[in-house]
Amino acid sequence: MNIFSVKSIGLYGLAIGSAIVFFNFVTSYGEANIKAPTSIAGNYLITAQNLPACLQQQQLLLKLEQSGIYLNASLINNPKETISDRDIRPTLSGKLRDRQLELIGLLPTAICPRSLQLQIVGSFAEPAKQLQGKLWFGGRDIDASGERLSQRQTLPSPAQNQQIVPVDFIGVLQPATRSVPSH
Repeated sequence: MNIFSVKSIGLYGLAIGSAIVFFNFVTSYGEANIKAPTSIAGNYLITAQNLPACLQQQQLLLKLEQSGIYLNASLINNPKETISDRDIRPTLSGKLRDRQLELIGLLPTAICPRSLQLQIVGSFAEPAKQLQGKLWFGGRDIDASGERLSQRQTLPSPAQNQQIVPVDFIGVLQPATRSVPSH
């Protein structure tokens, strides 16, 4: 019994050749058509006018975390305080599409005594160091029955509710600061 017959060598050659051709096709397609989203993760100092009263005298920082096109964010009201990253819980979530982001969630009661729904829609200027967009602050996150509303619930559009007025803002990416452990 000879394991090196012409049929078995041909079969193995065909299988290996097919795998190589398929790998080359998938690799060339991926390099030409699949692009990783722009990295936008970081801390953005927010500048805006006409904010709700509880945010007017505060410096705001939008802390963005990114995993591909999916975003989580926190709005921090006093970025100069030393706050551990473990203590900051993202309260906003959304997606990034073609340099456009949309986040929705709740503004924590630590920032405003009355928890507000918050929606952020914006776009990044090249090279993703500046974010421009609009903030919408909605009603409280507790409905009439006392049930907490879902973070995913979308805010009514300004046309549906004239009380919700968008606030224009600019966010500037802050340089990353590294803490050096002391010995």
